[in-house]
Amino acid sequence: MSTTAERERVDEAPSGTSTPMGRWIVAGSCALFLAQVWVLRGFVADDSWISVRYAENLGSGAGWGWNRDAEPVEGFSNPLLVLFEALAHALGLPTLASARLLGVVAGLGCVLVVYVLGRRVVGETAAAMAAVLTATCAPLALWSVGGLETSIVTVLLTAAALELARADRDGLRAAAWLLAPLPWLRPEALVVAGALLVAAHLMRPWRRPVVRSLLLALAPMLVSQLLLQVVRWVVYGNVVPNSALYKVGTGDALEVPLAFLGQHAPLLALALLGAWRLRGRQRLLLVAPVIYVLGSIGTMDSANGWSRFLVPVVPQVAVVAGVLVAAVLSRNGARQSWWRTLLTAAVLAVAAVALLPTRVSELDRWQQTYNDCKVSPREDMVDWLLTTPPDTSFAISDAGLVPARAGGRPAIDSFLLNEAVLQETGQVTAAERADRVHDKSPDAFILASTSATRFDGVYKTDQLIHDDPRAADYSLELVSSGGAGCDYALWAFQR
Repeated sequence: MSTTAERERVDEAPSGTSTPMGRWIVAGSCALFLAQVWVLRGFVADDSWISVRYAENLGSGAGWGWNRDAEPVEGFSNPLLVLFEALAHALGLPTLASARLLGVVAGLGCVLVVYVLGRRVVGETAAAMAAVLTATCAPLALWSVGGLETSIVTVLLTAAALELARADRDGLRAAAWLLAPLPWLRPEALVVAGALLVAAHLMRPWRRPVVRSLLLALAPMLVSQLLLQVVRWVVYGNVVPNSALYKVGTGDALEVPLAFLGQHAPLLALALLGAWRLRGRQRLLLVAPVIYVLGSIGTMDSANGWSRFLVPVVPQVAVVAGVLVAAVLSRNGARQSWWRTLLTAAVLAVAAVALLPTRVSELDRWQQTYNDCKVSPREDMVDWLLTTPPDTSFAISDAGLVPARAGGRPAIDSFLLNEAVLQETGQVTAAERADRVHDKSPDAFILASTSATRFDGVYKTDQLIHDDPRAADYSLELVSSGGAGCDYALWAFQR
């Protein structure tokens, strides 16, 4: 290949060296990421409170169940985060705040990893542009501060993919250890990490025996998964978490991937064009995004606001997009014009912050609506529950904040996600869920309605609980809704 043709494919040879220009860009990117985190700091995902409830029970010696001293059940999908939160609680640290701090550190780590490891894969200019694109991804900032495992998975997956994509050394071993914790954070991680390692192994120089070397590459992750399965069997008596039984295959076929496409269309368009410029091991950056998109087909769009399920692939997509931007700059002589590179980085940052569908101002409005319309009624229900006797049992569908802050009162998950019986029944109909809730005869129901004046169930399960003849034994105690324009209210009924 001629020098000119080579220059048209990549702007510079990958290198571990950095320049003041690159360091200034990544420093600004980190500051911008933290600024978005600050704007979105009011957001806490309701699902994060599920992990908190399990962690606080475990950390206080009350067992492995959703209810204190109750039957063990795995209604969460992030056991490593739950263990971290349990340790924080046992040490007297605030459980949720510890998880949120860890998430922000991991999110910031994504920006740094993209630059530090990315420049060894695609060159410094492309890596610096990728750092800008990663830092300005407001959904990454949102889910970093939301109290879940999203950004932790993202930084580990990104670091592993970039290690594998390096041409200057074989990063298979380092990547294997980076991927090993993922099964403890996301149920789908085994498939994603396995596909990435197999693809990387196939791109290595041919060696014998192939099967043995591949198993050695997969060993850390397989041992990690095996250990997790042993723990599950010993503690819970099952090998598949409730979250996997509940969500997989229960959503609309393309709901999750289409939402991601609509929200991240500009970045995906840049990456699509940049993908044609990848060569050799750089193409490994495409593996995880493809596997994640395929895996999202048919998955329930639950706790997936702003494409949480697919956020872990954003930094890798940003690196591929950065390749295109760097190539355009190189063609225009930007390697000798540092100011043009800095200007391009600034333009990308401004465009992402001000113009994209996922701009931080849009997410801030969404956050405020979420807090006003959903968090506020849930907090009112917590206040009401705390006035009831300490042994009051209650059933609820949105089983995050309210049960976690109900003072240890026994809760029934109307969706069965946090109920051990789901392991026996598998996915059941709304009618069956409603019937099981009534069979348990809780002291109270907390049902979600689209209206504060007339009960209209947000969920079919709640509507059936409300309409069941046995509900006549309960009287309405409280209706709480958010501000004007909210279509969410919680109705509390007590026996």
